Amino acid sequence: MRGPYDEREPVHIPDAIERRYVVREVKQRIHQAQFRGLVLPAYKDRCAICRLCEVRLLDAAHIVADSEEAGEPLISNGFSFCSIHHRAFDEDLVGVDPSLRVHVSRRLLDDLDGPMLDVLKGFHGTTIEAPSRRLWRPDPERLEIRFTRFESAG
Repeated sequence: MRGPYDEREPVHIPDAIERRYVVREVKQRIHQAQFRGLVLPAYKDRCAICRLCEVRLLDAAHIVADSEEAGEPLISNGFSFCSIHHRAFDEDLVGVDPSLRVHVSRRLLDDLDGPMLDVLKGFHGTTIEAPSRRLWRPDPERLEIRFTRFESAG
């Protein structure tokens, strides 16, 4: 079976994509930079899962989403995650239970997608590195709320 760009058949690919723009009104979280500025240092500027310490690749992830009532911008409602772990957490592909254990979704554990996914799977069952100050540690109630969502996502 030949793919859409088979060398034996000429395919017309436009030289340029027309540049088009739209102006949009957006709701922006102006406190997000301040939240990040508090959460990352609480986690020693490292990803709580993989320990990556390149600050330009770190995000402050909400345990309970900012859009929800319990989603306050508190250090105890945040994790310092690298971009890949933040995205996986937001998409319920990675979860953290109230005992701070990392869980990778069954869907990903059963997938054979390659070396990057194998690295992600390798964190299943590990424990996150939480802040040393008690007030900064992840709130167990929020973790329970979020972990229940992760489990129901399958």
